[in-house]
Amino acid sequence: MNVIEKLKEKIQQERKIKEQSVVFWYDPQSQVSVEELKEQLEDIEVRQLTNNNSFQLKVEIELQQTTESFLIYSDEAKPNDKDNMLFDILSYSTEFKADETAMLSEELQVSDHVLRPMMEQYPLFFGSKERKRKLSKILPKHADDYHFELSMMAVIVKASVPDIRVIARQLLLNDLHKEENELSKQLKRNFSLERALEIIGRYFGVTLEEDNKPLVQLINVLIYQHFQQNAGFTVEDWEAQWASSSPNICALFVEEWLQHDEIALEEHIKEWEKVYQVRDVLIKHDIENYQLVDTFPVVDALIIEKCIDELVHQTIHVDERLSLIEQRLQTYWGSKGRLKALYETLFEAIRLEKLKPVVNRLYQAEDLYENYVKSLYEIDHAYRHFMHHFTRLDAKEILEEIASHLTNWYENEYLRRISEEMNFRLEDGYISKLMPQRSFFAQKVRPILEKEQTRVFVIISDALRYEAAYELHELLKERENGKTNINPMAASYPTYTQLGMASLLPHRELSVDEKKGILADGQSTKGIDNRRRIIQSAESQTEVLKLKELLDMKASEADQLLKGKRLVYLFHDHIDALGDSAKSERETYRAVDQAIIDLQYAVDRLSRLQAKRIFITADHGFLFQFKQIENHGKIPAVEGEIIDHNRRFAIGHNLSAPEGAIKLSEGQSPLHNVEVVLAKSINRFKTGGGLQFIHGGALPQEAIVPLIDYRRIEVGKQVDIAVAMINKVITNYRIPVSFYQEQSITDYTSRKVNIAFYQGDERISNEVELVFDLKGENRDRNRQVTFNLVEKHYKIGETCILRVETVTKKGKEAYLEEEFTLRLYEALY
Repeated sequence: MNVIEKLKEKIQQERKIKEQSVVFWYDPQSQVSVEELKEQLEDIEVRQLTNNNSFQLKVEIELQQTTESFLIYSDEAKPNDKDNMLFDILSYSTEFKADETAMLSEELQVSDHVLRPMMEQYPLFFGSKERKRKLSKILPKHADDYHFELSMMAVIVKASVPDIRVIARQLLLNDLHKEENELSKQLKRNFSLERALEIIGRYFGVTLEEDNKPLVQLINVLIYQHFQQNAGFTVEDWEAQWASSSPNICALFVEEWLQHDEIALEEHIKEWEKVYQVRDVLIKHDIENYQLVDTFPVVDALIIEKCIDELVHQTIHVDERLSLIEQRLQTYWGSKGRLKALYETLFEAIRLEKLKPVVNRLYQAEDLYENYVKSLYEIDHAYRHFMHHFTRLDAKEILEEIASHLTNWYENEYLRRISEEMNFRLEDGYISKLMPQRSFFAQKVRPILEKEQTRVFVIISDALRYEAAYELHELLKERENGKTNINPMAASYPTYTQLGMASLLPHRELSVDEKKGILADGQSTKGIDNRRRIIQSAESQTEVLKLKELLDMKASEADQLLKGKRLVYLFHDHIDALGDSAKSERETYRAVDQAIIDLQYAVDRLSRLQAKRIFITADHGFLFQFKQIENHGKIPAVEGEIIDHNRRFAIGHNLSAPEGAIKLSEGQSPLHNVEVVLAKSINRFKTGGGLQFIHGGALPQEAIVPLIDYRRIEVGKQVDIAVAMINKVITNYRIPVSFYQEQSITDYTSRKVNIAFYQGDERISNEVELVFDLKGENRDRNRQVTFNLVEKHYKIGETCILRVETVTKKGKEAYLEEEFTLRLYEALY
């Protein structure tokens, strides 16, 4: 198609949509004559534009011939808009472009004045159709010279967008040495490596010279500036080599790159740490001077070493170190791999140190079990987590001494003292003031069945002790569509499965039979079928099955099974199944973690089945010891007419009570027709079964069982937060911002947010993720966060937005925006 045919096509397109079409053609190459145009375009008014006829043409087009179509032809280049006398007409008409440059200019939607110099300066770039095609996809409309060059660089380095940060990252992902960097070669061949380095260097505030390993220099500057941002000291040699006039931009670049979890940057950082002996530099300074640095993994290694040393020498400030570890667990290196595992282990070790004084209040409470659920249970929780993490460490040896110390304290101090107190109370006829486990059905389930139409689910998790259930309760609190509370119950003595399960069924009296086991009002409670019959005697519309069976069903199958049912009992057995076997008892703490995961999933699945009321409880708890049980902890087996027994108890008639054991008095056990003997302290009878995982006795860990009451509700309202600043004026590149949480977490659910400063869609600060879950009075619900603004020119008085987004499972949702005024006077001098 020749140029006249293209022109005709353009005119026809215009005439289809406009009564009067006006087409401009600036043709500095003079490809045709005006006479030829008039001859070829008989039905079009053809006018040649000169220096003197602009006004006359305006009169003709807009006043005299308002229905005629015009071609305005000029054999000169298109003038700038401000010098164009016909710009007003051009703005509502169209322009025809005929030469390759002009057509490419139209295709790219970029000014001819921008494109022509680029094509002249970088001819090799435009010699590739593929590069021009890619350029057309990423070039911004009406791009200026700078953004055009950025777009060309982006095409060459295979960046998805013309963003200087993405371009720089692509280069740094390649080999840092120029002679080996394929992208650098492409820039040099098809663009200008010197110009590319100038643009990149200016953005990051550093001079990059083509002959001086520029990419090595750039990565050094970036890493150093990221380190320096949070370091409380300056290394003069490093500052001299890798200074930048835009340190916040450099630090933000590294932060964003790390968020992409790029292996290449990890390798650069590790190599930097090794080559420049970062460890030797840091150990000359107090930990407080670099504990906020999250550039190098050695920072975390040194913090861990410091915490270990303080624990060993008993010089640790527990609250400070707990806060520091929580912070480090959110950093790039501290949140992954071995460092994360060590931090989690250390956190629990330090928490145990903090909890040690709680034992001194052991004797103050009137009821030992009540005292346990107020504070003592946290010791078992912390120790369980510590040992669970410790046993999974790759490098156990560095915490071996601490593990030994804490285990000695836990077993020989804590358990001994709590055992002595329990022995004294048992001998005194102790009966806890907590609600008895055997009252569960009468006090909790029956009133709902009688007064409400709500379907009730009861999950009985074998050996789910109180501290583990409290952890589950805390996790359930985070659910948006549920409300949970937890209360303790006193398990029936002896604390073993048969009696615990029977106690949770409807009954008036519990007894024991040598063949049938525990009886509820004379009926055997062994097995699911017997339990179903007992429950159905109290509520006919009942279903009883193993929890796993229900969870494995399709939703339609579960709906059909539960249709019309008022009460559903579900049995879960994971902890006891592993713990009660001598072969697998060392997996007890892992089993507890899995049980908590199982029960969370169960609540989720039951909620989707429209369950509105879920009770989670247990038949008994357990006691677990890692150390080899010494002979003095094993006492002679009970003699007499034994009906049932394990390492911690025996029931029957005419029973002996060997030294280290106690025979319960009437009323201490719900079993009236038999004698009950319990092992005192943490003793084990010399009989079958495992030695580390035990239950059956009266220690709080065995005998306090949880009762979680979970109710499905409408989605809970999240706490509101506000920016607690009167003067929202930014005068420094480092900005402290105060936030206020308007409600306490006790009445609302937590809110997880992502916060950063923006101008338009451009983020101009670091990004901070926070969870607002504060409790307490107004004064206790304030937080301050520091943001670092990127260094660039901000006009005095212009504004930016602090954007707060709520983080949900589905992504981020806009929540709050606050306008700040920029008055960075220091940038003027």
